[in-house]
Order: sequence, then structure tokens, then C-alpha cells
Amino acid sequence: MKRKAIALAVGALFIAPAAHAQITFGNESIGTVQLYGKLYPQFASAKGQGSSQPGTEVSTLVSRNGVLGGSAVEDHRQRWAVDSQNSYIGFRGERNLGTGLKGIWQVEQQVDLDFGTPTDGVFSNRNSFVGLGHRTFGTVKLGNMDTIYKEYGDTFSMFGISSGNFVSASNVLSHIGVGRSNVARFHERRANSVQYQTAEFAGFQAGLHYGPDEARGEPGRGINANLWSYGVKWDSERFYASVHQEIHNDFFGASSNIPDATVANSTSASGNTRSRDSATRFSSEFRFFGSQRIVFDIARLHYVESGQTGTSGKFQEYKKPNWAIGWDGGFGPWRLATQFIRAGKGACQLTGGVDCNTVGLQSTLITLGARYRFDRQTFVYAIAARLQNGPSARMDNWANTDPNRGEDVKQFAVGVSYSF
Repeated sequence: MKRKAIALAVGALFIAPAAHAQITFGNESIGTVQLYGKLYPQFASAKGQGSSQPGTEVSTLVSRNGVLGGSAVEDHRQRWAVDSQNSYIGFRGERNLGTGLKGIWQVEQQVDLDFGTPTDGVFSNRNSFVGLGHRTFGTVKLGNMDTIYKEYGDTFSMFGISSGNFVSASNVLSHIGVGRSNVARFHERRANSVQYQTAEFAGFQAGLHYGPDEARGEPGRGINANLWSYGVKWDSERFYASVHQEIHNDFFGASSNIPDATVANSTSASGNTRSRDSATRFSSEFRFFGSQRIVFDIARLHYVESGQTGTSGKFQEYKKPNWAIGWDGGFGPWRLATQFIRAGKGACQLTGGVDCNTVGLQSTLITLGARYRFDRQTFVYAIAARLQNGPSARMDNWANTDPNRGEDVKQFAVGVSYSF
């Protein structure tokens, strides 16, 4: 009898349900632990051309006099690489606490298959949290998590392998384009944050995400670099729609990307300048014929800085309209996908009424892909993208280098994806 009890206990600790690819340990009585992940290394080629040269007419956000300075710029020649993108492995679990309440947790880490050393020294550099969930009152989580803006929008995610990849729409849809610093980018993961999402009701769900400035209150620190992200979504069998917004206070997304120091404001934590960067987006999907869909996003990025003193002609405001439309569809084991993403040049203001123009700050990203699935966990794929930067723009979807201002980038890759 004792041996039988032990055998039953061991069996309960190792359960792999057929309905899921993930491996699950435990049961409702003792709680569950689930091992999961996605690995998608690829062999890729990339090449740049058409970099803006000295003397090119550019936006005043790039050069105050509207002319690009410096010395001659060489385009990036073709290179080949093996990359693992944002391949990851994770552990998550839950425990029933009674009356509809459960404890939940997750620890997720990027896996660098291509060169074998960790990205950083922390085993939780992707979505990782601990929280409580209730079937009626919703879920609260604390940790390092995708913001509501990222979670609710830009749902295209080509074949589920776009994260960290050159086909990701967020490279253009959610960035300022004046420079490469991601402090100006939305669609991000926020460390040291708390998130609340309501329970789902008739397909509706709402969420709120807050990331405090943990250095606030330090002697001499005047800024309060916090983040707010919130939205509402509705999902049915045929349609998906969401409206969401994110606010970055004192991130200085614009000045951190403006290369001309006579235009950029000081980003010092002890200075007088303050910033409020925001992004508002509407995202939708229309699903039809079983396995096909059209995905649409329209976003308005808004960067504002105030409190400048002294010299006129400092950055004050930049409004940038971006949008994207994509289609993907399955045909047996095959699936095809394509997306068009456009970042407008927008409009800007400098202090003191000094003229500001946005010449050449527009960008376009076109992506295309095909996938062949062997089973529900394994498929091979081929993807391609063409990024076209205006003369002033510096959008970047190339992981292995930094494209020049105005440089167009063509990329192609073949890879294999395995999920568990």
C-alpha cells in the first residue's frame, strides 16, 4: 500500500497534458509548475544602402541649420549571421487558494543559442512576476513585465517569431525615428512594476500598469521617471479591438535621440527640464475563413519637453503618426504573412518660436514570410524585410549593427522554431 501511494504521488508530479505543448508538474492540491519555451535560431543576411551624406537636407531635429554635417558615410556591406533572436525558456505555476483565488508566478529568461553566453547575469530578464488572480476580481502581478500597451496592441507577431527580429513592427510603429535610443520607444517591458487586469467579461478586459521611479527622492534628483500604461480590449471569435495608451514621465525620449546638442535639452536628473512622452494606439484584427486574418494598428506618438530656460531653439514638441496593416493565412501546413508599416514625418516645435521642420523623418518597413509546420511544436520559416529610411530618419531593425541615418536595410533569413 505504501509503495502504491508513493507511485501515485510521483505520477501526480509529472503530468504532460496532450492539449498543451508545455510540460506540467504537480496538481491542483500541491500547485503546478510548468516548463515552457520557444527556440527559433535563424541564418540571416543583411545589407544597407543609401546612407545620407554630408550636405543632405535634413530635419532641424537632426541639424539646427537643416543640413547634415560631418564626413562621408559608408554603407553597411552585406553580412551573414546566425542569430537566436529572443529565444526563451521559462517556468510558471499556480496554486489554488480557494474561493476563486489562486497564487501565480513566472520566471522567464532569454536563451542565446548562437553564442552560448548569457545576455546578462540575471535569470529573469523576460516576463517574470509573482501575483494573485481571482476569477471575478482580476489579477495583480508584481515584477518585470510587458506593459499593457505592448500586450494589447501590435498583435501581428509574424509566426510568433517576430520578438527581437527584423520583421517586428515595433521597430518602426513604436519608435521616434530621430535616433536609435530605445528610451523613446514604446511597446516595451518594464522592470520594477505592478500590473492589474480585470477579469474577462463578455470578451472585454481592461488593464493598468505602473512603473515607479525607484531613484525618486535621492538627494539632488528632481525628476520623476515613472511609467503609466493602460487600455481596454475586446476579443471574440472573429474580431479583436483594443485602445491603449502609455505615458513616460521624465524619460526625455526626444532629447536622448536628437544628435544636435544645440537643439536637445539637458537630460540631467537635477536639471529644470521635464518631459512627458506618450503613445496612443488603436489595434484590431478581423479573422475569416478559419485561419486567416487582417491586422491593423494606428498610433500617435507625442513627445513634449518643458521648463527650458535661456537659449531659444530648444526642443519643445514632436508629434508622430504611425500605422501598420498586415495579413496572414494558413493553407494546410503552410502559412504566409506580410505586413506594411509606415512612420510619418510628423510635426515639431522648438522654443522661442524658432522654425522647426521634419523633412525626411518618414520611414517604411515591408515584411514578408512563409512557414511550413511539421507538427504543432515545430516549423521552418523564411522571412524577409525592407526598411526604407527617409534622409533624416534612423529607424533600426538590424540587431547586429547600427544603420546610418537615411540608410535603407534589406534582410532575409531562414530558420527553425521549436516550442515546448
